[in-house]
Amino acid sequence: MKKTLLCIVAVAASSLSSLLAADTFNNPILTGMNPDPTICRVGDDFYLMTSTFEYYPGLPVYHSKDLVNWKLIGHALSTPQSNPLKGAGTSGGQYAPTLRYHDGVFYAIGTNYGGEGSHGISIVTAEDPAGPWSDPIWMDQWWVDPSLDFYDGKTYYLSPDNAGSFLLGTIDVTTGKETAPRRKVASGLGGSSPEGPHFYKIGDYYYIMSAEGGTGYEHREVIQRSKDPYGPYEPSPHNPVLSNMNAPEHPFQAIGHADLVQLQDGSWWAVCLGIRPQNGRYQHIGRETFLAPVTWTADGWPKVGTDGIVKESYPLPLPVHEWEQDPVRDDFDKETLNLFWYFLRNPYEKDRSLTARPGYLRLNGSALSFKQNDSPAFVCRRQTALGMNASAKIDFTPVAENEEAGLVIRGNDKNHYDLLITMRDGKRTAIMRQYLQDKEASVKTIAIPDGEIVLKISATPEKYDFYVEAAGIAPIHMGSAETKNLANETIGGFTGVFIGMYASGNGKPNTNPADFDWFDFKEISR
Repeated sequence: MKKTLLCIVAVAASSLSSLLAADTFNNPILTGMNPDPTICRVGDDFYLMTSTFEYYPGLPVYHSKDLVNWKLIGHALSTPQSNPLKGAGTSGGQYAPTLRYHDGVFYAIGTNYGGEGSHGISIVTAEDPAGPWSDPIWMDQWWVDPSLDFYDGKTYYLSPDNAGSFLLGTIDVTTGKETAPRRKVASGLGGSSPEGPHFYKIGDYYYIMSAEGGTGYEHREVIQRSKDPYGPYEPSPHNPVLSNMNAPEHPFQAIGHADLVQLQDGSWWAVCLGIRPQNGRYQHIGRETFLAPVTWTADGWPKVGTDGIVKESYPLPLPVHEWEQDPVRDDFDKETLNLFWYFLRNPYEKDRSLTARPGYLRLNGSALSFKQNDSPAFVCRRQTALGMNASAKIDFTPVAENEEAGLVIRGNDKNHYDLLITMRDGKRTAIMRQYLQDKEASVKTIAIPDGEIVLKISATPEKYDFYVEAAGIAPIHMGSAETKNLANETIGGFTGVFIGMYASGNGKPNTNPADFDWFDFKEISR
């Protein structure tokens, strides 16, 4: 390595969860945008997958030995063929998947919503969950939140009908073709938008567990069962089996969209999504993954959490297994990018290089910006903590006012905060720009000298602060911006904030590349 790491380890959303005590863990277990979790167990190993929407690659695969500490090991949809996102709108792309394991093979099924060339639902498979994953089997249907599982020597296929009910059939998983046509077997149980169903056979019963109430503060999980897979289904007298909607003061809200997993000792646990609103009812870092124990009534009904509420901490389900954590600093001294880096939609290979200037990430700013429904030169990662510091050293010399490069905090294409180097009145200039509701809401500028510049963004739950540092000059505070302006309650959609490196010529390619020497990401507080 050409540089010494500032810190060997850092708290990462994909790894060690903070512990309240030696025998407890803290929720959430995966911080930052990790919604719609789905889980399976293979022996002593657990694998979990979440939604990615318009970010690429799609469907991250996490590995754990203890259900609490997770390591990102790969992505199920890492090619443009398996994850076509060109043209996908904000909060389009890859919706809630289901991950299952059967006879030595992992299966992931999900829906691509809005990407050009996509065909709706697809299935991909792998013998190693870290990859490689197969090319997709497209099912030519547009039902969202599909689920599959393997019982009775059959592959059951369950999905919402987008009209308040659930359809069940069987498929040939090698072709995606139906072997028994889907038919309506059950309906939602009173909440809006019945979605995210999962299908289980436990004992003498088949269970359909599903989310309803929308993606907001009335989100909840309900369950129903039948001794025949095709019904009729009876609802649990304990519904909702999971929801924090009747606990408005609780720090976790919008709890739901759950999946169940049984441990080797016979106990059951549930993973689910939830949010941590800040500054009132605003959540900006996205829907996260939570973990809660499951208890069963004497007559065979599950109850999740504590009377259906997901608490801040629980006893550890298994002995702690700690993974090596991601370093604070990425020096860009590898041949490939680390797994925690993402792109917006399907990236263009010509826009970036790790070899053009060894030890640097080079971004060749294209004509694209966030104003086009496409993929500008933007390499980003989840904001995985409410309190954090992110910084990068950049070498970039613009020659025209349209050219810019630096750091961006993206809520969506129409709402982002930018800390960039550009040209103003013939001078190299740093700008801090608030771009909100598809227009510039505020721009602050300061002339900067030639040479490499350090750009820094610090975050608290309430605000972001922006700084510029140059050799021989004290750090300059460029301004502050409220986190709630990037919250889903403000901008809409289903995603969370991503932060990363960006370059654009805003209509034509940049004359010079932007070279990033390093990028630091340090969590300060969850």
